[in-house]
Amino acid sequence: MAKYKLLLMRDKVSFMINALTGNLKNGGYEVIESDFDMKSVVAHEEDADIMILFASENITEKQSLLVYLKDIIVEKGKLLILIGEKDEIDAISEYIPPHLFCEVVERPLDMNIFMEKIDNIMNEEQAEKRKKSILLVDDDTSYLQLLHEWLKEDYRVGMAKSGVQAITWLARNNVDLILLDYEMPVTNGLQVFEMLKSEQFSKDIPIMFLTSKSDKNIIMQVMAHKPAGYMLKHITKAQLLSNIAKYFVKEEYNKLHY
Repeated sequence: MAKYKLLLMRDKVSFMINALTGNLKNGGYEVIESDFDMKSVVAHEEDADIMILFASENITEKQSLLVYLKDIIVEKGKLLILIGEKDEIDAISEYIPPHLFCEVVERPLDMNIFMEKIDNIMNEEQAEKRKKSILLVDDDTSYLQLLHEWLKEDYRVGMAKSGVQAITWLARNNVDLILLDYEMPVTNGLQVFEMLKSEQFSKDIPIMFLTSKSDKNIIMQVMAHKPAGYMLKHITKAQLLSNIAKYFVKEEYNKLHY
């Protein structure tokens, strides 16, 4: 049984393409070869665990497709490997910044080293997928970045600056917990809470409120909506990580015993 599905995009079939495909299949991967055109790529990219772009001298003539690949890396988190000669890599870098590729491999290709890279990438990706996922919703960009830095080693972290952004993000992504600012302007935390609970894809996701106010009346207002919990914004990193870890442990216990 194939381990993972790889989409190999190339302009034409060649000896090197056949050798690469053969090695990947022998390594246990399912390989889909695709012409490097918009119709073929769009038809297959959704199901691919990794996309591999085997560059050629004419590759930059497909500018719109290169921009499309950049967009799906950013918006969908797709993993893309670039294989090419140095001048081809430099030309493609004008459309897709090098840091967006999960790997850039110069030709001539050492097949053994390349297979090790593929295996390492997939192992890291699967380890990342096993992490719990948390969506942060707060209008304060600095605070969002701070929480992201605190959480990113232990969790997969998404960020949204408004209720609308949160709903858009959740329509495309699964999440185990939402941390929601209670005191946002325009659409406040309670309104966002109600929006999320009204959507089919987010109604069952547990939500914890974040509040900067420790006033007893505010806390009572927060808890009246029966969130999964609440935390004060001046919480330390250690306290935040401890509270979230305890929450997930409790959830796992409840699943096993109820």
